[in-house]
Amino acid sequence: MPRRQYIADLKKAEEGVSIAGISNVKNGDNDGEFTFVCFADGKPYKLLALVPEVSDYPSDHMYMLIGPDDAPESVANALSGIAESASGKNIEQLLEFASRKLDSTDKDGDQQMLDSQDFGDLAEEDSDDDVEDFFPDDDDVQKPFLMPSLKQSKDAYTQSSAELRSRIRSDLRTAKAAGFKVGYLGGLLEGGSCYVSVSCRIAKLGISEEAMQAWQVRPSEYLVVIFYYSNGYKSLTDMGGYDAATARRHFGVKIGISTTYKPTMHEAIQAFAQISKEEELKREKEQEQGQDGESQSQDAQKGFRNSFISRPLHDLLENRFPQLLKYRYNGMSWNGAEEFYHDSLGAQKPSELGLANKYMNPEAVSTAYPSLVTADHITDAWTGRDHSLPLVGVQFVLRHFVRCTEFCLICFRKMPDDLQAIKPYVCEQPLCLYQYMSLGFGPSIEHEILSQPKVVDLLISFCHTSAIAGRLNDFPTGLSLLVPPPKAYENDYLQQQSYDASGRYRLGVPAPQENTTTTVQASEVKSGTMRFNPVTKEIIFDAPETKCPFKAGDWILIRVTDNNNGKALHCRVADTHLYPTITVAEPVEPSSGQIENQAAALPSKKAPTTPAAPVRSEFKQASYYLYDQNFDSLSIAQKREAIYALLDLLPSVNEMRQYLRRKSQSTLSSWVDRFSPAALGILRWIIASNRACIMQVDEGQDRLCGMQGWTQFRFAMGAPDKERRFVQAVRDTSNRLGLKYDTLFAWHGSPLHNWHSIIREGLHFKDTAHGRAFGHGVYHSLDVNTSLGYSSIYGALPGSSWAKSDLKVGQALALNEIVNAPGEFVSKNPHLVVAQLDWIQTRYLFVQTRNDDYTVTSASNNTIKDVAPLNPIEQDSAYTPRGVSGSLTIPRSAIPSHRISGTRTIDKSAKRRKTATGASISDPIDLDGEDDRASVATLEEDCKILEDDDVAPEPEKFETGIITPASSKGKGKGKASTGFFSISKMMGSKSSTPAPSAQPLTDYVPGKLDYSLLPMLEQPAWATPSATRRLMQDFKAVIDIQKQTPAHELGWHIDEDKIENMYQWIIELHSFDPTLPLAQDMKKKGITSVVLELRFGKDYPMSPPFVRVIRPRFLSFAQGGGGHVTIGGAMCMELLTNNGWSAVASTESVLLQVRLAMSSLDPKPARLENHGRADYGVGEAVDAYIRACNMHGWTVPPGFREMALGGVAPGSAYY
Repeated sequence: MPRRQYIADLKKAEEGVSIAGISNVKNGDNDGEFTFVCFADGKPYKLLALVPEVSDYPSDHMYMLIGPDDAPESVANALSGIAESASGKNIEQLLEFASRKLDSTDKDGDQQMLDSQDFGDLAEEDSDDDVEDFFPDDDDVQKPFLMPSLKQSKDAYTQSSAELRSRIRSDLRTAKAAGFKVGYLGGLLEGGSCYVSVSCRIAKLGISEEAMQAWQVRPSEYLVVIFYYSNGYKSLTDMGGYDAATARRHFGVKIGISTTYKPTMHEAIQAFAQISKEEELKREKEQEQGQDGESQSQDAQKGFRNSFISRPLHDLLENRFPQLLKYRYNGMSWNGAEEFYHDSLGAQKPSELGLANKYMNPEAVSTAYPSLVTADHITDAWTGRDHSLPLVGVQFVLRHFVRCTEFCLICFRKMPDDLQAIKPYVCEQPLCLYQYMSLGFGPSIEHEILSQPKVVDLLISFCHTSAIAGRLNDFPTGLSLLVPPPKAYENDYLQQQSYDASGRYRLGVPAPQENTTTTVQASEVKSGTMRFNPVTKEIIFDAPETKCPFKAGDWILIRVTDNNNGKALHCRVADTHLYPTITVAEPVEPSSGQIENQAAALPSKKAPTTPAAPVRSEFKQASYYLYDQNFDSLSIAQKREAIYALLDLLPSVNEMRQYLRRKSQSTLSSWVDRFSPAALGILRWIIASNRACIMQVDEGQDRLCGMQGWTQFRFAMGAPDKERRFVQAVRDTSNRLGLKYDTLFAWHGSPLHNWHSIIREGLHFKDTAHGRAFGHGVYHSLDVNTSLGYSSIYGALPGSSWAKSDLKVGQALALNEIVNAPGEFVSKNPHLVVAQLDWIQTRYLFVQTRNDDYTVTSASNNTIKDVAPLNPIEQDSAYTPRGVSGSLTIPRSAIPSHRISGTRTIDKSAKRRKTATGASISDPIDLDGEDDRASVATLEEDCKILEDDDVAPEPEKFETGIITPASSKGKGKGKASTGFFSISKMMGSKSSTPAPSAQPLTDYVPGKLDYSLLPMLEQPAWATPSATRRLMQDFKAVIDIQKQTPAHELGWHIDEDKIENMYQWIIELHSFDPTLPLAQDMKKKGITSVVLELRFGKDYPMSPPFVRVIRPRFLSFAQGGGGHVTIGGAMCMELLTNNGWSAVASTESVLLQVRLAMSSLDPKPARLENHGRADYGVGEAVDAYIRACNMHGWTVPPGFREMALGGVAPGSAYY
């Protein structure tokens, strides 16, 4: 275990190390800290070492080194380089490297020599070989070409130079020339913290409209890839010298969807802000809820947001992308690099794998995708010159975004080639399914229930029927669901049924049992006995001396044995404190007995009984079974039984919807007395594993005419490029045969128990279900009655349907669009048998229901009128399909909009534009100009950055030293100067305040704050060079952001002319959302900003800043206020404590999080005090911060009080 290894290595070092100049290694006060004494320049210095993430030790961790205040400049400057280079090394190796770099000597004057066996890459500065060995311990592996590496600079921030600016422009121009739009934010050319965005419109990716609908994107929106360079721009050359941990510190990637080609600075900061997984899931839920109701219109959601696949892709980009790049530069394709990565995880020595052909072979990619998606910059432009990191990164993203259904969402292994799906999912590995569910990567079941209740009902019904018919073969294994043992069901359900030769149910005849060794034998399961009172919901055990067999929260199955061997009741244990008497929640009864004519149907053998008499309050003898059987250990037959038994316990979809509407901020998991964890897990698996796009069709123009009384769904299956392949087949066949009507529509019928697998695997003819009398292929018919015969051939008995279904599904049919070439079908009479799967595209799914609420209007008892669409598709009269109420009239909306034109034929004489594939007319893309016609215009700042410098400016020369009050005297008018460099010079001669527009979008006006009334501090005596340098870099970064972002978008302001002490920042928050109670209170009082103070300590960035409000005063939580502002004005946020703080967090992200916390309505909104008391004092803020930490169990940073008070004496005006 990592922590155990860390403790062992530290203990070994404490016992004594034989390293020149190193002694007295001791464990620190906090977890991950230790100190040691190192001789440098003839003197001993006590250094503090910190491992921020001990869980990453001993391979992926990083170090932080902090020196004493009296350490010379040479020692202070060397510490960051030592920590950087020693990342991923054990403690002894860190000490050896520190000894060497600081020229430490022992008492005999000897220096430490490094063991080259252990420090291969640590000695790179002294080595002539700057090429990294991508396959350690394998000198015989041939390397076709290797990525060049670059020696790391001692300064983490990139120095601006003409060479750097030239490289940046070259990389961005290359990305633009490849068909992408580029933009930037921050100090890109100055070598500071910055963001680079590379994007393209969704319409250019060759994705079908059905896939766009399933993925919740629109053609006019942009897929945006944001690259974040925290320490200045890094090229692919730089990346070649980084390991995974170092790469993460210098480089980050996020993806999302936006209405424009690049995010705002606020959106970019928020994208990389460190938030908890719970908060991220909460934001995604709010985003999904925002897409209901009015947002279902055609208006795209404004701003930058996560895509449906952002979270798994972020994990892939953070943890694997840097390593995959190195494999690519060893001659592998992307597919080979990913396969090598997976194979190396299980190998003791990855080098033993060698460069097998399977890793080096080029990847076969569907030609239906546009060249924008399939292009490979590394292979296409291998001419010995450097590649563009933004372009390589965005091409890697496109590979996994557009082709997401080809990969597992967790391990990213390739899925089976014959699996066609429109939505991504996970592979067959149980661990992948477990992570998929537990990490929340799947769709929100709450969102699906609220927005598509009929679809959820349909999915549950299909699964229930498939399970009870013995046809369900895929299961939610790996989730460790706890279910009742099979014996608990007793005679509630018959064994799964088989069919005779005519396709009829053989009642009472079990299906053949599978060979399995995991079947749970009934004799192995024992039930417990007790007495149960169904009125008071109490259980009494007659043997109190035995231990309580379950705990609160467990689910149990109870059978009262006084009638017909007992009735199954499922309930949650509510309280066990009064054992041997315990209480349970309201029992849930299986719903299978509620279907009419149940006595002649599956699954129950019990005939319906007359209504029971009122239950008396008395204890009755009963038995129980605990939900303690692992679902994964059941046999296939037992798994099917468990699934339909648990589905019989679910409430109806309408009941779920009503619950979610009553509790808008809750999830179904909060309905603890109604949903067992196992039943909820099955429900989520059913929804998440649906890989088709099914959208319910209500009354309107999308409805097809000719199927009166049937519920209609828009239906699409197949890979995202399936529509593109179908259109290509239509186009080629139409041109070849000169067709007037290039497609026809026909029915496909299949029994209900097949649809669960059809919507996950697509239509194929691998299995022979009804014989192959007319050849191999997918069978269709123009007459609905013929297909109805196939859909009901197994007799859809009422008992096989889900009893709680609102739809009461009886039969299901698909209406498919097919290439109109019957002469080339396998057969055209009496059935249309099509073998070419690319010639078939599903369009509609029709369901026959036994619920009148879905087939009649709410205003009358008349059936919904079969109204013909206003703009129907013109069909071939010889191949017009017939429905239950006449010939079908199909609306034009049934086919994608890009195919809707005046005629079905293609005008060959029309002027053709260039396309991504060079052939397809369905997605014209103009590559001659900057972007296609529907593109958003590129901002002037993003155009200018691609232009060469007229005169390359001289790079800034920074001095060293500590900021002191005296250093700012006489060095300019009103401009604070420092021992490093002049702030005004660093920020430029122009004011940081943007020029006001003709119509201001905010009531905030900068420069109105009177600093003479604020507690301005002198330079602290304990200031350190490392903290001061970092603060200067952070200050430069936030001022750059402030200059480039409109005030109303940024929401905060710093007056750079007033900041003379880098350890104290005064910041004004402004332009809050006018709907917030805080903003309304501020407007009433004539207040335009909230004045914040940030105080930094000598250990920054290892310790968080102290953030407090100076004015105005807020209502405390006890008074009904919120916004995370304590009664003393300090911010109550875990982020600002040692528990939640990260040393790599940027100051702008801190400001963003503080602003978001202050704007939060949970649990209460922030409000201002009504009476105008004086400003908050720093003393009351310090006390409030410490109280908040003690209440929440957070760790107060060491030396906090000294840092926070900053020399303010008790009793002063500012205390």
